[in-house]
Amino acid sequence: MEFNDIHIGMKCGSVKGSGTVTWIDGSTKTIYIANTTDNNSFEVDFDEIIEDPQAHNREDTYY
Repeated sequence: MEFNDIHIGMKCGSVKGSGTVTWIDGSTKTIYIANTTDNNSFEVDFDEIIEDPQAHNREDTYY
């Protein structure tokens, strides 16, 4: 995955947890993610993003 592939509203996983991208800082390559279970935000570096096309939240199920 390239940094330019990430967009606001995208669901993604990281080493800190999964959630929805709420903001992207292109100058520092920092991605801000909102956890969908409690709506708390956290930030991760681009290098901490897990490249998994089936990154789900706990409420989701795998098919």
